[in-house]
Amino acid sequence: MVSVLKNFYISIVSHGNEDDIINNRNLKGINSLDNATVIIRDNLSNDNLRIYCGKNDFQYSSSNFILGFGANNNINYKLASDLGMRESDWFILFNPDVDMSPTMFNRLSNTIDDRNSKIFAINLFFDKELSDMEYSLRKFPTLSSFFNIVKGSSFTQAYNKTDLADGSFVDWAAGSFLVFQSDLYGKLGGFDENYFMYFEDVDICFRATNLYNQHVVYLSEIKAVHKGAYKNRRLFSKHFRWYFTSLLRFLFITTFRYRE
Repeated sequence: MVSVLKNFYISIVSHGNEDDIINNRNLKGINSLDNATVIIRDNLSNDNLRIYCGKNDFQYSSSNFILGFGANNNINYKLASDLGMRESDWFILFNPDVDMSPTMFNRLSNTIDDRNSKIFAINLFFDKELSDMEYSLRKFPTLSSFFNIVKGSSFTQAYNKTDLADGSFVDWAAGSFLVFQSDLYGKLGGFDENYFMYFEDVDICFRATNLYNQHVVYLSEIKAVHKGAYKNRRLFSKHFRWYFTSLLRFLFITTFRYRE
């Protein structure tokens, strides 16, 4: 039987991230691969980004009003479908401040084609030397997560990636880089757009696990750099309020509605 080349549609949402995208040479290299298409959703309608995307053959769209992270990625999924994305193809959530080499992207492509799973996370680092790990793989929060506020720590417990074998199941992974087979993302209806920002990645991983028994698979040998701002950690900021509101929604709506 002749294998069919799987295509990858890379969804990037820019919210004032035009410099990250324009200065990312690796992104142009990935877009030049035969099986990869970069789709940029511009949440702030930046002219420089629009012109840059046109010159470099990136798919580009924008709107006249600001949407949440989930809504923008859902729009990119529809655009990918309009471009011919099949159910067996892959839809990748890719933050604008993520840097991955085309060589590593090819390794990702070859790796997931050999596995019988539909949702993957990779090994993210904060530095180009790949020495400072980002703990972007976490366990689902519970009501006891509120006690973490008192301790001044994260609401959600991180996995120690050094203890995880390649191919391990994890509860959820940050939406800064998540790989979905197209049919799974479609069956889930994409992101729940009631989450404006934060916890939409927790929610979609929870629904994938509880509705379709699809766990996030960790690929330890697929590596990329993620700068990461973590604005939600600034107590009582706008981002913190969004973060806390989304946490409440996940705990009191999502977990009760979709639990196994």
